Amino acid sequence: MTYPYVPRSPHHSRPRRPGLSFAVINGTAFAVHLLLVCSAADFMAAPVQGEVGIGVPALLLQAVLLVWTAARYDRRADESRTGSRHAAHEHGEY
Repeated sequence: MTYPYVPRSPHHSRPRRPGLSFAVINGTAFAVHLLLVCSAADFMAAPVQGEVGIGVPALLLQAVLLVWTAARYDRRADESRTGSRHAAHEHGEY
């Protein structure tokens, strides 16, 4: 099944970019982590439990943030792709 071409509305000059928030959040987290590793090495090496320093949980937290924002971005991108198709289909536009 193919969907018809639905032209863009002239009222929207620029489409929303959901990837912008993904890039800003993860870029900021990476920059903060990198800054801490470079400038506060003693702080990042402070032991949390045994030989594990603060840097390891910080890196795991950054990985969780990356996966969470990627899932949100993917879901939002999927909704925007299918949302216009479902709206056109519901209104009987083919």
